[in-house]
Amino acid sequence: MSSIDSFSPYRVQGTIASMAELAKKKPDMVYKMPDELVAEAQLHDEQLAARREANLRYAQQYPDKIYAQVTAGGKIVATVFDFGVTHFHEGTYGASLTEEGEGLALANARIEDILKAVKGEVSYDNFVAPDMGVARGAPEAALPKLTARSLMQIMQDLDWQLVRAQADGRDAPAA
Repeated sequence: MSSIDSFSPYRVQGTIASMAELAKKKPDMVYKMPDELVAEAQLHDEQLAARREANLRYAQQYPDKIYAQVTAGGKIVATVFDFGVTHFHEGTYGASLTEEGEGLALANARIEDILKAVKGEVSYDNFVAPDMGVARGAPEAALPKLTARSLMQIMQDLDWQLVRAQADGRDAPAA
């Protein structure tokens, strides 16, 4: 076991151990995750990766369309996309935005919210592209199915297996 010291505000203080060290020194505290749960966790990761890839492809095929930009004092303070997502630019005032609605109805409601907080003007053409990443995601129907349980559910199952094994007087679940 070794000691860690760091200047990070979230630093670890005191003695730490790697999982390998812990397994060697205190084998009753560490056990192998059952193969079926390992396989399920891997399936979960693979399915999430496939969904991320599908989202990226969708975003490249259907780029975000700017619906309007709000300017104040000659600077763009907000960009509103045709599906309602709003991007506030550097130094933008904190407008409280509507969460109700979708599409252009949501976009228009959010423009009104911004104009209540900022004395500005709305432009519906000659846009300046905002410096931001992709905001649009694929609709759920266009994404690969996620059939694996969540990692939280898998870990809860693992915890229950350990509790049952300890109650039965065994050291760890059968792997």
